[in-house]
Amino acid sequence: MQGVVNEIVVVDTGSTDDPVRIAQEGQARVVDFTWRDDFAAARNFALAQTTGDWILVLDADEHASPALAAEIPRFFATRPAIGRLKIVSDFRRNHQTLRSQAFVSRLFPRGAHFEGRIHEQLISPLPRLDLQGELWHDGYLEPTKSERNVRLLERELEQSPDSTYLRFQLALEHTCLNQTAEALACLQRAYAGLRTDEPFAPNLVVDYLYALRELKLFEEGLRVIEQADWFCQHLPDFHLVCGLFFLELVRRNPAQYASYLPNIEQRFQRCLALGETAQYKSVAGTGSFLAYYNLGLLYHVFEEANAARQCFERAAALGYEPARRMLTTPGS
Repeated sequence: MQGVVNEIVVVDTGSTDDPVRIAQEGQARVVDFTWRDDFAAARNFALAQTTGDWILVLDADEHASPALAAEIPRFFATRPAIGRLKIVSDFRRNHQTLRSQAFVSRLFPRGAHFEGRIHEQLISPLPRLDLQGELWHDGYLEPTKSERNVRLLERELEQSPDSTYLRFQLALEHTCLNQTAEALACLQRAYAGLRTDEPFAPNLVVDYLYALRELKLFEEGLRVIEQADWFCQHLPDFHLVCGLFFLELVRRNPAQYASYLPNIEQRFQRCLALGETAQYKSVAGTGSFLAYYNLGLLYHVFEEANAARQCFERAAALGYEPARRMLTTPGS
């Protein structure tokens, strides 16, 4: 971010991998802070060390894209507002690496502050505006961070045991650790108290369905799909997991669940009709190449070769490597 910002302040909470030297070589001012299991406290301490009128907050496992670096100075010319950065995160689900995007408030004029021991929130009455440049994040791939976050979230839940948001976040950390049963227990309890107008409600449902699918709890999954269909309609991730869920049902018991076959194609087509979304946290490709790929697999199973190839070609054109492999597989 050199050349974009006037000062760089790095708050070191006890690192062991030589970031202080790297930061100082980048002309940053390094300040020590004794970590006390409170992200908001660390962030607010960092804010107090800055001198500028505007503040940009980045974590050590985040990297600003060139597009974002170019966009930030233009944002300063807007009316006073909070800039929400598009954070693109790699994460693991069911032993595969996926990529999600979500908007998080990180660019703001002096005067705002953070609250919350973990998954802290920026507190300000100013309106939020979305920037389109990307901030790349790879922290979800570090299991030690998820282990730490589980501990912090459990402490927070001791104070707020009815918080569906905290239970949802705890489920996400268990998922990153491949602890599906523990994640499901959190999701079941969170879903039981979920308000459908919560902004994270559709994402909670999606993760709930993936956990149920992995643990083969199909009847519970069917109930959730029926209950949640109406308030998850605009999220392509929901339709993708529904299609995958129905596909697994038919594969395991075709006689009992054959009636769901038309729903599989309909769900994947609905993903494509919605396209990629910025309205919710979403996995990249659910409105494009992942939907095309899974639709191609469906056609491939039913020996609709031309339709399958068209879907694989579209997914491959968007850079999805498994689709390329299907195009080169004999008989596909």
